[in-house]
Amino acid sequence: MTPQYLIELAGLADPDELWRLGWEAQRDFPADKRRQLDTGVALRRAASHQQRLLEVLAERKSLLLTPLSTCGLASATVATPAQHARLRRTDGL
Repeated sequence: MTPQYLIELAGLADPDELWRLGWEAQRDFPADKRRQLDTGVALRRAASHQQRLLEVLAERKSLLLTPLSTCGLASATVATPAQHARLRRTDGL
């Protein structure tokens, strides 16, 4: 799936764009609105990750992810370690 398609799915899952509301409004959502919000956010987050992977792939580098919490992470683009570089396909993908 492309990042654009994931964003399209997020729009279908959360047509009200509940993610744009502040946390004060979101904390009182009923269960169905909470699921709508969570689905849209998860799809947008997946699209963002997919886009980042495509950018790193084009640079022929590696993406380093460091978990900071159950919901957060730090990331950096780094030179690909030798043991990983040999696993790459030769056609550039």
